[in-house]
Amino acid sequence: MTWLSLDAKDSREFQSHGLQFHGRAIPPGCAPGPVLPSDWSRVLDRLDYAFQPIVQMRSGRCHGMEALLRGVDRTPFADPHELLDAACVQGVLAEVECALHAKAVEAFRALDGWQAAKLFLNIDSRVVGTPGSPWLGLPADRRLNVSLEISERRELRPDSTIEQAIERYRHAGVGVALDDFGVGYAGLRLLYESKPDYVKIDRYFVAGIDQDTRKRAIATALVSYAHALGILIIAEGVETEKEFYTCRDLGCDFAQGYLIARPALGLRAIPERYDLIEDLNRKDRRKPSDVHLRLSEVIERQPPLPVTSPKTELLEYFRGNNSPTIAPIVDNQRRPLGLIRERDLKRYVYSRFGGELLRNKGLGDTLMELVVKSPVCDISTPLDQVIGAFSAEEATDGIIIVEGGEYVGFLSSGALIRLVHEHNLAMAADQNPLTRLPGNAAIVRHIEQALEDQERRHVLAYLDFDNFKPFNDTFGFRQGDRAILMFAERLKAWASCDGGFAGHIGGDDFFVAVSGTGEEEALAHVAELVAVFRSDAESLYDPAAREAGSFPAKDRYGAMREFPLLSASGVVVVVEPGPHRLTPDTVNAAIAESKALAKGSKEKLFVVRLG
Repeated sequence: MTWLSLDAKDSREFQSHGLQFHGRAIPPGCAPGPVLPSDWSRVLDRLDYAFQPIVQMRSGRCHGMEALLRGVDRTPFADPHELLDAACVQGVLAEVECALHAKAVEAFRALDGWQAAKLFLNIDSRVVGTPGSPWLGLPADRRLNVSLEISERRELRPDSTIEQAIERYRHAGVGVALDDFGVGYAGLRLLYESKPDYVKIDRYFVAGIDQDTRKRAIATALVSYAHALGILIIAEGVETEKEFYTCRDLGCDFAQGYLIARPALGLRAIPERYDLIEDLNRKDRRKPSDVHLRLSEVIERQPPLPVTSPKTELLEYFRGNNSPTIAPIVDNQRRPLGLIRERDLKRYVYSRFGGELLRNKGLGDTLMELVVKSPVCDISTPLDQVIGAFSAEEATDGIIIVEGGEYVGFLSSGALIRLVHEHNLAMAADQNPLTRLPGNAAIVRHIEQALEDQERRHVLAYLDFDNFKPFNDTFGFRQGDRAILMFAERLKAWASCDGGFAGHIGGDDFFVAVSGTGEEEALAHVAELVAVFRSDAESLYDPAAREAGSFPAKDRYGAMREFPLLSASGVVVVVEPGPHRLTPDTVNAAIAESKALAKGSKEKLFVVRLG
């Protein structure tokens, strides 16, 4: 980093000071070290911190505050990145970070209610785990709940072992969040190596997520993977109600953004809850899913142990013939930290001197040393995601269930196996045996749920083959089944990538739907499905028929005539957002009235708009 971005006067003034240290200071969580040069002290005196809340999406409770640097415009630097780059060039980056964190902690502690909230602090990746780094020296104040945000925008030092560094932070009582996820250097590698407590989805993926099926697909995959590892998700930059609802329904645990509150200077108190979030959840008229209700019925409301509990309480927790075999461990905000398993404590539980061993300070005084990670799922998580979490290696003991990020119960492996069994039986009862796609009952349920959700646009498409009977009669049922399977695979691929739903009504009749996306994008996808199938179907004919572009077959009256090659056509029903009284019968009637128009059109599609 050079000084070229500074004006001449500020540059000369800043460089004129020597780098000699004149004393010692101890910022919170830092080991004693040299204080900053006087020039840096003057720069930092001009800075201040604003706070922006991180809120639980289903309860509206304030989970924590992110400290955001302000006042950089009063320094010789253009932005915080340039300030930290300059500190790195002069070899005082760790000291500057310690001083900044001390300043943020001081401002945070001045807020009423700070003990009940978590403080999120950004840390430069270049000092993560290094000697002199904040929070790796003196023991931190246990009343202060801190989580360090490591940004993905800057590459970690090549010689840093991120997993070991983060373990050191955890032993110091500090959590870790992976910031700006999805727009930086390391991506999934950093997520895998760091095993953070939180992942913050970058604003790039949150902006317009309600209208972008690709962003939703990426966020869905990330949420599922993170929850399987016991990691909580924060959606950054939530600015609209539709973005809020979409992120919440995808399984994000917390939200941060202008919709809730802008970063504020001069804040006096931390609100316990945000009424806006409660109002948004109250306004959401959609019915809770059957999965939500079923999870509520089967989870065990097993009491958790606070991580600050003495180890001797474990003996009492596991005492008795009917005692649980695991103990959920939570922090002071009831956020799950993992499990302690009885089998890991055998040397204490079954020892004559177990209590004395646990009281031995040489073995440590925190439960964190005994905690193992566990998958975490929100109580409203779709069952297929819960099953995905159970398939993770870490889920052999079961899954911690949260609501709004807070622990509410535990789903044992036995209970989950029963759920999976019920789910598979229900699917098998209403599944096409050839394509394995959901059948009529599931399609009707999906249409009903889409019509109940009046906040988003829904695109519902009925698709069937043209001239399928003469094709089937001429080339045989095996070729007919091949055509059906070929089309079904295309539908599955689109639905899985775009967060949609694909169903098989029967025979050559199919249904596909996607919600919360732009009409133009959805119609383009349906048109692509139709066009690609026309090309795919050519492989089912002999060379002569392909060259002729037709084949001879009997029509319904028994007369021989030429039929064009197999193709698909469809009626697309677009349900606009807003109040309406539409029913599945209304949709079915619109489809029935328009099928002939679709088959007769050049594009093989006809669009009906309702609502």
